[in-house]
Amino acid sequence: MTKDQAWAWMSMRTIQGKLLVAMEFLLIAAAALLVVAEKASAHGYVSSPASRAVLCTAGKNKDCGPVIYEPQSLEGKGGFPASGPADGQLASAGVFTSLDAQSDKRWTKVELKGGKNTFSWQFTANHSTKQWRYYITKKGWDPNQPLTRDQLEAEPFCTVDGGNKRPDMQVSHECNVPADRTGYHVILSVWDIADTANAFYQAIDVNLGTGSGGEGESPIELPTAPKSVMCTGQTSGSLTLGWQASSASAGIKEYEVSRDGKVVGTTKQTLYTDNGLGAGTSYSYTIVAVDLAGNRSAASAALIAATLPASGGGNEGGGQPGTGTGTGTWDSSKVYLGGDKVTYNGVEYVASWWTQGDKPDSSDVWKAAAGSGAVQAWNESKAYVGQDKVAYEGKTYQAKWWTRGEVPSKGGVWVLVP
Repeated sequence: MTKDQAWAWMSMRTIQGKLLVAMEFLLIAAAALLVVAEKASAHGYVSSPASRAVLCTAGKNKDCGPVIYEPQSLEGKGGFPASGPADGQLASAGVFTSLDAQSDKRWTKVELKGGKNTFSWQFTANHSTKQWRYYITKKGWDPNQPLTRDQLEAEPFCTVDGGNKRPDMQVSHECNVPADRTGYHVILSVWDIADTANAFYQAIDVNLGTGSGGEGESPIELPTAPKSVMCTGQTSGSLTLGWQASSASAGIKEYEVSRDGKVVGTTKQTLYTDNGLGAGTSYSYTIVAVDLAGNRSAASAALIAATLPASGGGNEGGGQPGTGTGTGTWDSSKVYLGGDKVTYNGVEYVASWWTQGDKPDSSDVWKAAAGSGAVQAWNESKAYVGQDKVAYEGKTYQAKWWTRGEVPSKGGVWVLVP
């Protein structure tokens, strides 16, 4: 091999090595992104018997910290008990560590009897499931010491196969709770995800009585979490939010609106305007429903919304259409400001705020222009406000208030009009 050939061979090897390193980096990055995406897409909690986290959300447990907003987010490494959260952090999964405080008086207990009992999981985002498992503390355990693996029975008293399938948003399991112990015990429920390395953990504080089967206390039903949170209007100093109404057996009292993790206001409606904001600034919002019994739902999915810049046009009317200018037929590549008007499929629309590329017949930013006389076909993905009219199955319906995804023919928010 000549000197030039040797140099060429060495250069080729160097390039191949760099390519291999780059490919490995890309694979690792892709895997990391997949794990993050999967971790963010699954959430759930034990609603009955009410878990420690759920009782925090309901206000039955005090001084719980931020878990009151996210009882569904106790996610940690799977593979319990060989791996998973560290001893002393089993109740919190290492997420909201205030849940790990342990004493015989610290937590509200649910009355339970040994024997057949029903355990219900409520999911805010379901996910392909490997299994659910239920562990219980040993006879003679010390409730004034941290909850550790040694405090729990080595084997679960109940295991339910998930079949590597996505479950319904609520599932119930019939399990036989050991009847050979009484008094205060902790049941640790583990939801093992099928296609990630993670699991969700829920501690349930129970007072075991004698007899067989059944809970001695009615299960606590939390309000459903608000859905479809969206920005319905923006100015340089305010943002208007709208969402789909929650439901609760006790009835909804109000909604709490949090900005960047802090409650900034309450409302009895499914609309809220947050004023006094900085121009051209992004904020994160979550909504919690509160029922008439004081129980609080899990927080909605976070919405990131931004105010308009201090100058440069845009809608300064609190999200309502401005004077507007005629702009001809809608163009997907063009930028429109609040109040701009376009024609799309023969219907005139007005932009509520800055937009580009959003189709007028399916995007919330566009509203049919007043006086146009046009009735749009109902679209399940589009939000409507009070007085909006839609056509559905050959009939015309009018919305009583903000709505999204609710079928017009089923009544409720929609009223049939001549």
